[in-house]
Amino acid sequence: MKLKAEILPVGARTCWFAAAIFIAGLLTLAARLKTVQVDRAADATDGLRRQSVRRVQTAGVRGRILDRRGRVLADNRPSVSIVLNAGVFKRKGWDETAEAISNAIAAVAAVVGRPSPLTERDIRRHLHQSLARPLTVWRDIDADALARFEEQSFRLPGAAADGAQLPGFAVEETLERTYPNGPLAGHLLGYVGRDRAESPAGDEGFNFRELEMRGRSGLEFYYDGFLRGGAGESRLTVDARGFAGAVPEVVVPAQQGPDLALTIDADLQTVCEAQLAGAKGACVVLDPRDGAVLAMASAPSFNPDLFVPVLRRARYEAAAKDPDKPLLNRAVGGSYAPGSTFKPITALAGLTAGHAAGERHDCIGAYVWGGLTIRCSRTWGHGPLDLREALRDSCNPYFCSLGVEIGTNALVSAAHAFGLGAKTGIDFPVDYAGVVPDATWKMETYREKWYPGDVAQMAIGQGMLLVTPLQMARVAAALGTGALVTPHLKADRGPPARPLPFAAADLAAVREGLRLVVGRSGTGRRGAEGVCAYVLGKTGTAEVGARERRRKNTWFIAYAKGDATSRAEARAAEVAVALVIENGESGGGTAAPKVGAILKAVFNPREEARDAS
Repeated sequence: MKLKAEILPVGARTCWFAAAIFIAGLLTLAARLKTVQVDRAADATDGLRRQSVRRVQTAGVRGRILDRRGRVLADNRPSVSIVLNAGVFKRKGWDETAEAISNAIAAVAAVVGRPSPLTERDIRRHLHQSLARPLTVWRDIDADALARFEEQSFRLPGAAADGAQLPGFAVEETLERTYPNGPLAGHLLGYVGRDRAESPAGDEGFNFRELEMRGRSGLEFYYDGFLRGGAGESRLTVDARGFAGAVPEVVVPAQQGPDLALTIDADLQTVCEAQLAGAKGACVVLDPRDGAVLAMASAPSFNPDLFVPVLRRARYEAAAKDPDKPLLNRAVGGSYAPGSTFKPITALAGLTAGHAAGERHDCIGAYVWGGLTIRCSRTWGHGPLDLREALRDSCNPYFCSLGVEIGTNALVSAAHAFGLGAKTGIDFPVDYAGVVPDATWKMETYREKWYPGDVAQMAIGQGMLLVTPLQMARVAAALGTGALVTPHLKADRGPPARPLPFAAADLAAVREGLRLVVGRSGTGRRGAEGVCAYVLGKTGTAEVGARERRRKNTWFIAYAKGDATSRAEARAAEVAVALVIENGESGGGTAAPKVGAILKAVFNPREEARDAS
């Protein structure tokens, strides 16, 4: 018996084929759903999280600045600000949101008693550029305003917004720079401003960067990279429109920068600034053994605390346009003719050129060369003088004659040996090199020839010769020790001193003359009276300006070392000082007594303390 195959109708085969395709599609869809919803769920969640998270780089904490005894010269203080969380006041449109924020700020302004410092434009800029971050409304508020805010905080706009994790207004504490001693060492310390924090190398993925303190002048600027703390990181969660909805999560805490220890002695700095009070001038005190700067003062000065937390344009412009130039650091940036304080250098140049210290020149009251007449301080002249006596009496004709005899090259070489005409190498942003002129310099600068009268002027520290008080403190130190130091402000060991290229006997002869300067009949006797130390000194009076604008800049430089009769605490002390007073009467009458007071603070500390009490 034969079996017949079952033949399906064409319509049935189509149905089976369609069913197979449908089932295959369902299986494929199920597999894809598993991949997307199960296998890739973590990736999707992570992507969503990245879309809703904003990275914020937080500012590091700036290191302190300390004097040589660890006393604080620059520190950080807590600063309280009132900030607004924009997300609490969001509305459907940006205009409505800005209006709601403006109204809320006006309401809080009435509570704290301070008008709003923000304009409509400030609010809109914040909404467009920093929506997720708090908007600082009142910065660095006082205790009274803070108390009023805290008392009424539960009634303020946004205080109880539905579903909000952040209040509409909140108190935020930051750190601001502070200078506990006010204007003390203002030029030296400088001041800070605010800038975006720098990103760590290779990490540019931050959505926001807090403003951190950056040095703008002085040591704050020079050692900015050293003082700056390490930046931290926090993260914000935002909604679909970009409003923050929760307190930021700290991921990496900000780090504190190291403290900067200085060579400065705050007590000695105070004494120097007191001697400059009411005057225009500068003073520098060095340790002549290693170049440590013990004090560096400039007057008039400014209070860097007034530039915190923000340097207002009006305040800066007022200081910048002040004719007394309070922002100018005269100690390192002021250019002065050194006057007779240059004469020891002329003396050494003469001795090196072969002139004997005992060789006498006759002073008749003036030095005359062609149409040039340079008068002596004693109208009728000093008569015959040797080098030591000429230094004691600061005789112009003696040194003019000596300078012209030895010539420009000898003077320039001696000046360069003392570091004049070049930067000192101090660790400070300002370090004026000054000018040591010669024929080439004069031709390039003025298109004029060099004459013997120019040499005569330079020999007595006048004419085109320019120096800074820091350079002259270095000269004083070198005259006392026979070596040129590199001044430094950071409490590290400085570079080794460079021996002067002069014979020991010649240095000894000049020191004998400088010792006579501060003796009973010397022009600088008031610079050493009552000082318990061995003192060398030189006065200087430089005339500047012409006719009705003519005035005198008065100098005194000194080297001092505690001797066997000094008090125990002063015996090891050794200092070099340079002080200049603009518009003074004379080096001996104006500047020398001020240096004498500074030396007493170093070598007679108990006596000075008793007098002060």
